[in-house]
Amino acid sequence: MRLSIGIRRHPIAAVVSWLLLTFLVLLPKGGVKAGDTPLTWGYLILGITAVPLCLVRLLTSPLKFSPRVIFAMASIVPFQAVYIFSYFVNGVDDLGYAISIFVSFFVLPGVFFFIYPPFLPCIDRSRFERYLRTCILWAAIYGIFLFFWHPLTGNFIEIPYLTINAADYGLLETTKNIARGDFFKLIATYNNGNLYGVATLILLPLYNLLEPKLWRRNVMKVALVLTLSRTVWAGLIVDQVLSLLWLLRKNIFTFPRLYLQGAVARVAAVVVMIGTVLSALLFNAKTIAFLFDPTLGGRSGESAAFLHPTFLPDMPVAGFAEMLYSSALTDYGIIGFLSILLIFLGPILLFVTDTRIVNSPVRMAALKGLILYAIVATIDGATNLIPVMAFYWFAYMTFLFGLPGKSPEIVLNGKQEMPETKASINNNERLVCD
Repeated sequence: MRLSIGIRRHPIAAVVSWLLLTFLVLLPKGGVKAGDTPLTWGYLILGITAVPLCLVRLLTSPLKFSPRVIFAMASIVPFQAVYIFSYFVNGVDDLGYAISIFVSFFVLPGVFFFIYPPFLPCIDRSRFERYLRTCILWAAIYGIFLFFWHPLTGNFIEIPYLTINAADYGLLETTKNIARGDFFKLIATYNNGNLYGVATLILLPLYNLLEPKLWRRNVMKVALVLTLSRTVWAGLIVDQVLSLLWLLRKNIFTFPRLYLQGAVARVAAVVVMIGTVLSALLFNAKTIAFLFDPTLGGRSGESAAFLHPTFLPDMPVAGFAEMLYSSALTDYGIIGFLSILLIFLGPILLFVTDTRIVNSPVRMAALKGLILYAIVATIDGATNLIPVMAFYWFAYMTFLFGLPGKSPEIVLNGKQEMPETKASINNNERLVCD
């Protein structure tokens, strides 16, 4: 039996998705500043389109949510309450970073959990995947080009309003902490090596799944290695280790009988990635001691909060420091630390309570990206910086709903049915693009 759900591919949906991918993934730093607060084209497009879409969503789509979505939204509320409490009781230390946190934990979750999901079927899936892959690839290629261009010419190529915020023009080398010996970190169009690496790690599993060409997948991995960031290198190794653990999961129930299909290749991938990282150290005239710097690149002082924590926040609202969890403890007390843990462990809790959620490879890849970020944020989460949290909530939305775009025909009796489509129908999601 076939059920037609009447999905139309709207040209407006295609244009909006193209603009968002272009100015969030490929050119995330293009824009201007209002004081010290960056106004990037990607976030402006998010905000401008979210308002009318929210009105349409309220008028045309029922306010029904699955238990998973309710949990995801509810897991953010404790931190929102702590933030509001700190804002009114302690005041604001840095307005720009206070706005950044508000956008990251109030606005973006609302956009990706509440506003966008009913519109996902309006987007052509194959076209969206192609846009996404292309933007990720060209950001990596441009980054590799700049990595070698700078030592040859002594300059970066900066295009105000596109590859760099107009207010930051000419300041890349002195304000972004990207120098590493003879080379500068690979920064792509993100203007910061750690930022590019951490943000891209969130999308890495999805890109590996969706990109069919091996050389393109390897280009992105090379770009991540050339960030010369220990945080990113750790993320690349953890990515391979997570894949290995997923392959070995069935052996927990069959031990001592072991099923190791694919495990040898995955172990080899872990070894190759470690070897690649060590090669990058030699390439940049570093020793292995660089990996075991006891100061963690000057971050070790951030962990002092664990020695004398407060229960409630007692400091004015500012941005998170690099080490997300210790910064949450410092800035928002024990209750803030626990609320941040709830947000970033939320996807894992959803998976543990219902493993069927990752029956779709796309959702599994999205979950892996979320876990990668939760791990690397221990060292450097770049949480305040655009577009990290936009990537995070996009991956979370994909974990809950699947990628934008669904097949217009669903075979109810089996093989051609997409798990995310079935879930949407079972949750009574109405398609607002009909």
